[in-house]
Amino acid sequence: MRVVTLDSWRKARVIVADGVWGSPRNRFLDWAVGETVVVLVARDGVVTGDVSGPRHKSDLTAWDNDVYEWTVPLAGVALIEGMVGQRLNAGVRAVVRRSYGEQVYFRVLLHGMKLGDEPEGRIRELLQSPASAGQSENTH
Repeated sequence: MRVVTLDSWRKARVIVADGVWGSPRNRFLDWAVGETVVVLVARDGVVTGDVSGPRHKSDLTAWDNDVYEWTVPLAGVALIEGMVGQRLNAGVRAVVRRSYGEQVYFRVLLHGMKLGDEPEGRIRELLQSPASAGQSENTH
């Protein structure tokens, strides 16, 4: 599992619509097919998906007319908004912060570092809680 961040719903909706996570830098060297990606959207919600293929170089212009050369395809993309999304976002942040400490917390989110088994298990519990069951889903 990887946890990453975005600053706006506009950007998050591109992930949902296109089924892809993008970056101007090649940060996906060790991302594996089947891994879950949790995207924290500002402090407002969450988008989840599973890596469905290898990273590739692309000329995709996705966010703010920026070219995100490196992309990773996602399947089973789900969008969790509203109060449930806000609570889930805060819960995931709390798990990562408690697990890695304040200094490493930001690097984990910035680089999408692979989580250890314990924080991944806690986040999976949050994602599967009845409060997250009201999520809207858009599968590609």
